[in-house]
Amino acid sequence: MTRTAARHEILAHTADVGLRAEAPDLPTLFDEAAAALAELAADVPAGARELPPERVELEAADLVGLAYEWLNELIGLAEVRRAALTGARVERLEQVPPSGDPGDEASWTWRLEGTLRLARFEDGAARPRLGVKSATYHGLRVERSETGWTLTAYLDV
Repeated sequence: MTRTAARHEILAHTADVGLRAEAPDLPTLFDEAAAALAELAADVPAGARELPPERVELEAADLVGLAYEWLNELIGLAEVRRAALTGARVERLEQVPPSGDPGDEASWTWRLEGTLRLARFEDGAARPRLGVKSATYHGLRVERSETGWTLTAYLDV
């Protein structure tokens, strides 16, 4: 499958808001989760002026932890920059051994490297939609599916 086979949907929840992303591979899955988050958090018209791309490097013990870190990094950077997330691209997502000793694969961690794009709210084009505060571990899942991968997350708003 190609990266164009990715999709996402917004999930109803009593107190928070959820998202589900599906994609044929893990990098595209995390890209698609970022696209869903961007859609929830702000309205950004085509052609909005973007800030220079920001590099993101994260590491976590497992894929669920990496998804949690990824979503919260995107939310946090958007908040600090007073900007709307306009997109993200995961360039590398892999499982890596501890430094110096490959050891047992159970001790390996997951590492993500990517870039994100933001458009400042003060420029007037981007408008906040939903005040997303953080991702939560409630219902957070990253699972292999018949067609690739699925990520489900709930966000505190």
